[in-house]
Amino acid sequence: MPYPNSPFSLQLHESLMSRIESASSYSSSINISNFTRICNWLCTPPRVTTIRVNTLLSNTDNILNKLHHHFRYILEDALVPNIYIHESTKDVIIVEHTPKILDNISPKEIIVDDACAAAVLRGAHIFAPGVLGMTIGCQKSDNVSIYVDLAKKCKKGLQKVYDKDKILIAKGVVNMTRSELYGENLNPQGIAITITETISGCPQIPEDLFPKGSALLQNLPSVICIHSLNPLPNEVILDMCAAPGHKTSHIAALMNNQGTLVAIDKNPGRIKKLRKHCSDFNINARIFLSNSTLIFNESSQNRVEDGPPFLSESFDRILLDAPCSALGKRPQFRNDITEKVLLSFVPLQKKLFIQAVNLLKINGCLVYSTCTITLDENEGIVAWALKKFNNLRLVKSKLHIGSPGLGGTTLSTEDLQLLQRFGPNDDSDSIGFFIACFIKK
Repeated sequence: MPYPNSPFSLQLHESLMSRIESASSYSSSINISNFTRICNWLCTPPRVTTIRVNTLLSNTDNILNKLHHHFRYILEDALVPNIYIHESTKDVIIVEHTPKILDNISPKEIIVDDACAAAVLRGAHIFAPGVLGMTIGCQKSDNVSIYVDLAKKCKKGLQKVYDKDKILIAKGVVNMTRSELYGENLNPQGIAITITETISGCPQIPEDLFPKGSALLQNLPSVICIHSLNPLPNEVILDMCAAPGHKTSHIAALMNNQGTLVAIDKNPGRIKKLRKHCSDFNINARIFLSNSTLIFNESSQNRVEDGPPFLSESFDRILLDAPCSALGKRPQFRNDITEKVLLSFVPLQKKLFIQAVNLLKINGCLVYSTCTITLDENEGIVAWALKKFNNLRLVKSKLHIGSPGLGGTTLSTEDLQLLQRFGPNDDSDSIGFFIACFIKK
């Protein structure tokens, strides 16, 4: 939904539409009848914040009580958001919020990039590396207005009012001065700007509100994805593209840390984040640095516990949360994806899928998911897989709350009903996401 009486949706829609139209013309992959509606939806953040509780270290009632106490302490009763446990999955808490029109705007301004702005609208404060510009004269405790740099022209350390394309997204209070942010030989850390209001109305939830590893902010479809996988204790499970580990830790929680959970990523920096997340969340996982397009080898002598390459039919369940064009992320202020990058995902997804099918046991479960809205990377991959592998059957997942898949491929109407699409047509108001669940026969 557009924000009322605000240039937010209009300007971002115009910026985003040109890029997605360009991408679509290259790949023929975005098959949405009402393009204006989809762009408006992508340009605005969800009106709910989703918190997943780590049931290995806490429970939903404890986290819910902490949220209630926090908001009642900092807000007037009339402003406390609606907070409740999700009706379909009891390890998820929903915090609802309503868009706002900001008034009493300070002439002192902060400029941030599009990635930082998206995080602010989802409930984050601004950390020191995220401050591109700060008008000269800003002191600690000053009220400031926060703008996103749509033009990507702001140079780090800008000290005057930014005169390029920008949009007001929030108000905040200064914690760090220019000298602390931009002095020589400095590597500033910590919260530079405390957010007090945003146009999304999303409340700020302090990182230290919950005990370490007990809960995290996670988009609802990502949670539904793991419930669709339905991991059980004492199974052997593979997470093929695991970093930063949010889905990995959810798999472990549903397994009650019992069984063998293998998590793979090919990037050393992301593996470091994966290890830290698993440590913080008390997760028993075997983590390996490897390229998941090369992890199957029929002649391998490795046990699963030793790491890749693996023998065929080594895993009871496999999650392929595939690298994708990420066109379902919200809000999107810019989309600079190139033709070359966009076209690279489908071949990669197919390579990963082939590995997954080879590694899956008979009667095993494979969940394929993406955070994009394109047809080629979602329904297109499912149609290709069913044609290529006659031993795969598309099934309805245990927890099924998304909308049906889109037409435009060889999938039947019955097949489309088995898929889960999250987007402007469903009621969850989440990011764009796709889930398909297969059984190997």
